[in-house]
Amino acid sequence: MADVEIQLSKRFFKATEWAAERHASRGRAGSTPSLGQVLGIASLVIEDGGTEREAIAAMVLDAIGDHDAPLGELRDRFGKKVARLVERCVSDRPDAGVDSLDLDAATWNERREGYIARLEENEDERVVRLAAADTLRELRDLVTKLRRHGSIAFARFVTPPNDQLAYYRALLGVFTRRMARGHLALELRATVTEMERLVELDTATAAWRVAHVDAA
Repeated sequence: MADVEIQLSKRFFKATEWAAERHASRGRAGSTPSLGQVLGIASLVIEDGGTEREAIAAMVLDAIGDHDAPLGELRDRFGKKVARLVERCVSDRPDAGVDSLDLDAATWNERREGYIARLEENEDERVVRLAAADTLRELRDLVTKLRRHGSIAFARFVTPPNDQLAYYRALLGVFTRRMARGHLALELRATVTEMERLVELDTATAAWRVAHVDAA
């Protein structure tokens, strides 16, 4: 957690508006309104000791998802350093430039193995922090769905529940090693524990098979 209160500039609030509008225009379904989601991920970064620049980059990344980053626009609006940080993070994402509908289980696993390896080796702590914040947001969304719909929430994934659980556990291991006992690492551990508590693996696997194997 940050030891001192950081001072946010007008650029931060302009980025909040830009990211919320971009998020909403993409029609990303979820239980959190666009403004709440982008502010939420910025808050995660700041609480972990991140800078305003990192918080802006986090909001931008959440808004664009796995799509190409509009680097020229980002440079003009938020500066070269923000654009450069976003570029580094986007290039590392497991599904960067790939439509999720085009992924099969083997490709999904291969891309995530590569992503985990890159996180282990990445020397830029900012990139690791933004990846951790994005993972925590993703996990919290999954936990919300598990509470509402039960283990059938796993049916929407391209790979079986065991693979999903293994992926999140592996990410937790990376972030725990890289970020020690920081705010994000602690929150990630608590959220993974909650996910494991909520899921009924047999039910989740059966639901996944109905959606992906029996339907094929």
